[in-house]
Amino acid sequence: MTSIEQMCELAKEATQDSYEYRRLLEDLLSALSFESKHIQQDHVAIMNRSAKLVFVGDIHGDIQTLYEILVKRVDTDSFLREGGYIVFLGDYIDRGPHQLEVLAFIALLKSSWSSQVFTLRGNHEPPPWLPPYPHDYPYHLAVRFGHDEAERLYELSQQVFEHMPLLLYIPGHLLAMHGGPPISRLLRYQAPNDILAINNDREAIEEILWSDPIEEEIEWSYSYRGAGKLWGSTVTKQALSKLKIRAIIRGHEPCMMGYKLNHGNRVLTLFTMRGYYGNVNAAVAVIDLEHDSWHEELEKHVIIV
Repeated sequence: MTSIEQMCELAKEATQDSYEYRRLLEDLLSALSFESKHIQQDHVAIMNRSAKLVFVGDIHGDIQTLYEILVKRVDTDSFLREGGYIVFLGDYIDRGPHQLEVLAFIALLKSSWSSQVFTLRGNHEPPPWLPPYPHDYPYHLAVRFGHDEAERLYELSQQVFEHMPLLLYIPGHLLAMHGGPPISRLLRYQAPNDILAINNDREAIEEILWSDPIEEEIEWSYSYRGAGKLWGSTVTKQALSKLKIRAIIRGHEPCMMGYKLNHGNRVLTLFTMRGYYGNVNAAVAVIDLEHDSWHEELEKHVIIV
């Protein structure tokens, strides 16, 4: 089995050649396509067991920080061999200098540890009808491989993004996503199956990819981002109650220390790109769901670099 350290090096080498990069994207698409056949709800990965998990926030092309965390701070090779899981919360590309390398690394990791790696979709892995700004991944492809090949690679990348689940739901424990929960469905329905039946609900998809928590006793308001919603603690309380979970784990927001907590420490935000936004640190969380009290002090599970 190739080590995490070796995968980082292989990712850098593969992105020097368009054929090798295309092959890795095809491998990632194949792994995601196989996984999608076993997802119980459209766009939702459901995990019906307690386990130890590493949660990784927005990477945005910062493979150096990702390497430092997964190799130097978390013994990821041993962690995976011992049955642990890694959950990426989306935003692998755009902004940073090594976007291709990060996506190639994700492909290598997913292909090697398929069922133990969850690659959730971020707002920078966009559906065509909801583009982010800036979205410079196509530009990086063109600079590296030329216009025509860049178009082919971007089309393949879009297929990869479409196969990424939007949510990870672990009943009795947590809900993980990039931005926020499906707010409109949470307020409309009572049963978890109805809340999570996202299908082609564009409002719910936008909420999941773009929303942010705010410290106000409101349900929601429209977001300053121009997409998604700002959700208050009352929505979090409904999510915890209706989905029978203890916490929400998400990315999407730059944090000075690499993480932040909202809504009575029931919403944990992780950001794993360092420095681009003036943030001093990056962070991941290592959580063992087999411990009944894991949710009581979420901050203790955060690793900062």
